Amino acid sequence: MTGFSFNLSDFVFVWWGLLFEAMPFVILGAILSGIVERCVSRETVVRFFPKNRFLGIVASACLGLIFPMCECGVVPVVRRLVRKGVPVSCGITYMLAAPIVNPLVMLSTFVAFSGRQGWPYAATVTGLRVGMGAFVAITVGLVVWKFLGEGNALLPHLENNNNQNHGPKGNVFADILRHAADDFLVIGSTLVVGAGLAAVINSGFSRESMAPFAENPFTAVTGMLVLAIGLNLCSEADAFVGASFFAFPLAAKLAFLVLGPMLDIKLIAMFTTVFRKRTIVLICVLTTSLVFILCTTGYVWIPWVVAAVGGLAP
Repeated sequence: MTGFSFNLSDFVFVWWGLLFEAMPFVILGAILSGIVERCVSRETVVRFFPKNRFLGIVASACLGLIFPMCECGVVPVVRRLVRKGVPVSCGITYMLAAPIVNPLVMLSTFVAFSGRQGWPYAATVTGLRVGMGAFVAITVGLVVWKFLGEGNALLPHLENNNNQNHGPKGNVFADILRHAADDFLVIGSTLVVGAGLAAVINSGFSRESMAPFAENPFTAVTGMLVLAIGLNLCSEADAFVGASFFAFPLAAKLAFLVLGPMLDIKLIAMFTTVFRKRTIVLICVLTTSLVFILCTTGYVWIPWVVAAVGGLAP
């Protein structure tokens, strides 16, 4: 395996590429968060979610089907939603699930895996990705609700604002832009730092350096998890990269496809604008552990699922 080799021109190229890819979605997320803040009352938001917390968490995992967001833009939206009174467990569930459980990502995954083995296989891979993503997001949301506590997950200044009424103060368009600008400055600044860290990894290590890990289930899945966190790809395009790792079996590819939209370097940086440190640690550790368990055991059950729906062997 090749070692680490830093090249300044490669770093600048990758760093700028990550920002160029992610920034439009951050802007979109900031604008949507401004609309939520200005046009949607706290009462409406609270009324939208089921009073039964378990049902609310499950519903949050499916919310991306009607309110799809890339992982680059979902954090500012969640930040505003929790300030409006959405339970933190529901917000975290939506934040983790929306970049996977949404129509555009489902379509891109289907297209990426349909070329060599046909649509039954592509449909199976898409279903596995969506199902595993929803399961992990719901599980993390339930753990936050049951063990961490809703009132101990957010940064103090966000908790203090949960019950405030941010009502209309002027022109609707101006207010939306003002709220969007506030969120963009907070989230965008951390994105710049997170993308810089990701660029160091991307420019220093080649994808080929992970190939020797493909022979062992544990090293293959671990290698793909590390790659998912380090590459910082958009969930709307990562399926094409994941499908290109021909040396890895489907279980390892799914580790890349499920964890990447939920957890990468730029997302961890953006998490610091919303959650306390222990909440971030819980999200990172639990999400990674669940994906690892699902995918290492998937060497047994994933081929059975593929065969059961009439696809080809992974």
